[in-house]
Parts: sequence; structure tokens; C-alpha cells
Amino acid sequence: MKFDEEHGRAYLAKLRSLGIETRSIVVMQKGSLAFSHTAKPFSLEFVHPLYSVTKSFTSVAVGMLKKEGKLGLDEPWIAWFPEYKGAVVDHLFLEVSIRHLLTMTLGQDREPYVHNDDDWAMGVIGKEFAHKPGTVFFYNSMCSHLLSMLVQRVSGQKLSAFLSQRLFEPLGIKRWWWEEDRHGHSVGGYGLHLSTIDLARFGQCLLDGGYWKGKEVIPTAWVEDATRLQMQTQPFYPAESTEDRNGYGYQFWMCAGGGFRCSGLFGQLCYVRPKDSLVVSCSSSTSGSKALMDPLYEVLDDGRGMNGMLPTIDLTSLPLVDGAAHAGVSERRLVGRHHCLRNFGNFETVELKFFNTESPCACLTLTRDKQAFKVKAGYGRWLGNTTGSAFVGELFPFATHSAEEGIRPSWAAAETFACYGWTSPTTLEFSLRELDSTRRTFIRISVDGTYAVCELWAEGVFGGLSPTKYMMAAKL
Repeated sequence: MKFDEEHGRAYLAKLRSLGIETRSIVVMQKGSLAFSHTAKPFSLEFVHPLYSVTKSFTSVAVGMLKKEGKLGLDEPWIAWFPEYKGAVVDHLFLEVSIRHLLTMTLGQDREPYVHNDDDWAMGVIGKEFAHKPGTVFFYNSMCSHLLSMLVQRVSGQKLSAFLSQRLFEPLGIKRWWWEEDRHGHSVGGYGLHLSTIDLARFGQCLLDGGYWKGKEVIPTAWVEDATRLQMQTQPFYPAESTEDRNGYGYQFWMCAGGGFRCSGLFGQLCYVRPKDSLVVSCSSSTSGSKALMDPLYEVLDDGRGMNGMLPTIDLTSLPLVDGAAHAGVSERRLVGRHHCLRNFGNFETVELKFFNTESPCACLTLTRDKQAFKVKAGYGRWLGNTTGSAFVGELFPFATHSAEEGIRPSWAAAETFACYGWTSPTTLEFSLRELDSTRRTFIRISVDGTYAVCELWAEGVFGGLSPTKYMMAAKL
């Protein structure tokens, strides 16, 4: 099939009708750009966290070292890290090979928790095994992180630096960054940040057998091995998990609709379908790959969802808060600074201001521990916030945030976009999105005869032990 503008818009409309938030999408076919789209407030050049799509990049680095004869897949990981032998608590870890890590068959049944200055490898080495290595599939980001450590040990370079020279530069990828643990290792399972268009370049290189502009960048033999079935996954997922039951390669997933994919948390995707010479890359904030793949198959294979949908859905922007710019009595009572009653989030004050400019906007400030969290929101538009106090989204850190180094480059400065609306005469809502984050933050303030009750929550973020919702009340 030939993918064109109509297919692309039908796919986006289908996603929107299902409530799936896709920020940007790029489709390549036969090496040419077939379709691209971004929804305001995002742009195509923005970088996004790839989460577990990173694993496929880690795999490529291992494949490069294998081609050079610097490692073998059946070598035990511990052979490269003798300093950890004394800490091994289960003798089965001594059998764990590079192949086991690549195929997610380590043999453990949970990922270790990491915090602050923890050595991430120690969480794995100090854990007992549930299964013999190589026998049971269990998706474990620590497998990928051990591979990142391996690349660094074998090559003498961090994974990020290794791929900078050998992959990103040849593909012309210039704007990217990679998170690290506090011991100087690139996070192998979910640390890479990249734009959707550059992710499509990676997918095109894979589709072309590792070649880019006539030159082999990724070893062709590795592309063939890494993107074909290496481990059955069907026994380890329920029947409704149709995308995860098709098997796993070397840090790549096999797909129900044919081909393979790199998949990341909250709907980060690079899908390669060789039979149609197709590459589809997406940056999203949704539940996962299945939410993106099922509608894509419908559009690719039989065109379902294309009839009558395009004229009725605005695809130019992410959905805005649907409400009024101002309210009556409730707004007058809410404007100003109010002291919060005791609450588990230790918030101290809530302050609200409205600005009646050509384009109305509202400014909300929350304080706790004498720190201000501020957001300025547009009405009927996404308003950017780049300077000033802390961003509201920072109240909801990613689960491993404390165990990572803050190495964000200067060009990747944080930015929040926000909109607001009165959804009823007594209810004010804010919706927030962030540059280079899948986090979606929401604020709802309800006004009654005595109090203002403020709910603050986040979606599209894995909080771990950190809360993803706060609630507070202030007397008016």
C-alpha cells in the first residue's frame, strides 16, 4: 500500500477520537517523507524522552562491538565485571550471558528499586533468581542498563559517546541528549531524548539493513538478528496484550501486523514494516504501543476509521480546556492569595490572577516550603512558560529521578505550555504540557460558599513512590 496524506490524517483522527494524545508523527516510505504532523504546542524539531525505545539503540551498540570481535553473546556478563563477583548472592547470576540480557531472559521476576547514589548493578546482583537464565521472558530495564555498562567497559566510552560517533553523526542527528545514573553510565533502558524526525531516521536505517546514504552504519547481520524472533513472549502475556505476545529480538519487539518496533513508555514508537517499506515514528503521551498500533493497522490494512472523520476533528492543536474565559462571583472570590488548610502535600498558599489583555490569561501560583510553583495559562491557546519560578510539573518527578544526574543540555531548556477555562460557573481548570516530557499536569479548583478546593494531578509519568495527585483546600 502507498501511505499518503489521507492515511496520515485518518490515523491521527482515529487516535484523537480514542482520546490518545500524539504530539508528533513522521512516516517514511521507500526512503522518502510520506507524512508528518505535530500538534500545538509542540514542533517537529522538539526532542522527547524515548523511554524504552532507548533499548534498541543500546542493542545497536552491542551489535557494533560484536562485529568488531570485542565481545561474544554467550559470554557471561560478570566476566567483564570481576569486581562484582563477591557481591553475587545467587550463583545463577554467574550464568547470565550477554544474550540473556538482550532477550530479557535474565531470570529475575522484578526490577530492583534505585535511589540517590545507588549502584544500579548492585540491585540486580544482590537479588535472588526466580528462573534459570534463558528460560523465562520478563521485561526488565536493568537488563539494558547492564548492557550499557558493558558497552562502556568494552569500548572505554559511555554508551552515549560511543553512539554519538558511530550512529548519530552518520545519520545527521545533532540534537539529542542522554540521561545517566550517578555513577557515570548512560541509562541503557530509557535514557535517550530525540526528536520524532530523527527517530524516523533511525528506523529508516534499520529498514535499509543498517545502511544510510550508501554506507553501512549499523552492522547488517546485527539488524537481521536483532529484529527477528529470538524469544517467545506469548506464554508470558495475557491474550488481550496482542502487541506483546509476538516475540522479542535483541531489544526489539516483533509486531502483530508484521515487522518490528522500538517501543517506549506512554506511546513512544518507531515501527518498521518491511513489506510496505514503511517507517512510522511517534511521540505520544498515552498508555502504550497497543493504543497506537491497533488504529495504525486499521488504517494501513483496510482503511477503517477513514470515513467521515477528517472534517469533524481539529488536529492542529492538542485539546484545549473547553470552558469560559471568566466567571462571575466565583472568579471574584477566587482572585488573590489564600492560605491552605493542612494538607499532605504541605502546600501553604494558592494565588490566582487574571489578565484581561487582547488574549485573556490566568496566572496560578502554589507555594510550599517557601518555594513557588507558577503557571501562566492562555485561554483558547497554549501559552508558553520559560522563566521564573519552578514549574508545577516538577511536583511529579519520574520514579528514578533521584538516582540520575541532571545533564540536560542548555539548548534543551525546560518549558511548560498551559491553557485554562471555567468549565462551570464554580469550576476552573488548567491543563499543562511540557517540552521534552510526556507528563500531563492538570489543576481543578472548585469554589463553594466557604472554601476553594484545589486538585492537582499528573498523568503520563511513572511516579514510583512519589505521589501523582495532591489535594488541598483554602478558606476564602
